Amino acid sequence: MWQTVWAILFCTVFVYVIARSLWSQWRHQEPPVPLQGRYHAARSWLEAHGYQVVRVRERCDWIGYYGHRRFVRPLVADFIVRQGARYYAVRLARPRDPLVSGVKLRDEWYPLYVAFGVHGILHIDVEEEQVQVVDFEVRQPSYLAWRRMVNRSLWFLGGALAALAWLHSR
Repeated sequence: MWQTVWAILFCTVFVYVIARSLWSQWRHQEPPVPLQGRYHAARSWLEAHGYQVVRVRERCDWIGYYGHRRFVRPLVADFIVRQGARYYAVRLARPRDPLVSGVKLRDEWYPLYVAFGVHGILHIDVEEEQVQVVDFEVRQPSYLAWRRMVNRSLWFLGGALAALAWLHSR
């Protein structure tokens, strides 16, 4: 019987201490400190210039295979933003980033452009207050354009033939 009394007393004291702690935190809550730094400054700049932030720190993986070997590389966009009907991936410049080169565009930013399906990449340097739009254009050989045109024409003609057959069967 004493064990039950002590257990009830212990539980009552435990609940009282927890409730008092929560109550004092709720009553004396300090106002939150606003975030300061590159991400906050970049987000403020984006919102001030008409960009709507859709996602923050979006991540996906690039996976390549060579024979039986598998290569994995994470792709991270600091923000995904929208302005009108156009979507952009945002990369913030880091202090130790090397200068922009063709290798960096090809190896780092083009996979990001393709993976997130955006219309371009905004490269924001918060310290220098510079924004660059990075865009890509892939020029395909002419035989691919012809093959695509023939393929679409055949689909169109097949659809037209199916529509004519359906209309004449009525």
